[in-house]
Amino acid sequence: MENDANKSRTPSAEAFTKLVLEIFQFHGRLLASGDQLSKELGLSSALWQVLGAISQGPLPVAQIARNMGLTRQSVQRTANVLKNKGFVEFHDNPDHKRAKLVLLTKQGVTVLEKVSRLQVAWANRIAKGLDKKEIISATRTIKKIHSRL
Repeated sequence: MENDANKSRTPSAEAFTKLVLEIFQFHGRLLASGDQLSKELGLSSALWQVLGAISQGPLPVAQIARNMGLTRQSVQRTANVLKNKGFVEFHDNPDHKRAKLVLLTKQGVTVLEKVSRLQVAWANRIAKGLDKKEIISATRTIKKIHSRL
């Protein structure tokens, strides 16, 4: 019986594999760009992501991790750094004694507003000349693949 690993990929599987490799490279470049964009505000891409995750209201670390597709431990480390910088604070959670809620401080709101303004200018610059329909189509395709994972 032939091992499935020895079979060649279908054309769609080959295209998917190329997309995955491109996304890995894109992800690295995107994080580096985010780090560069936010560094003067004392943020990194990871810190910025968690700030954004709680911008709509307080959440426990485990929920932030689930929403972002990250481990609870990595989000906890990031939340601790944000706390040390004065951007977030931990509050008691009425639904769970041990799982504190993470919420933005006034300083956290201010820094998030500043980095959001920088992101708008950056996104406008990067998207200039790109076809909106192609971007929407790429987003739709990535979402479909994401749901299969």
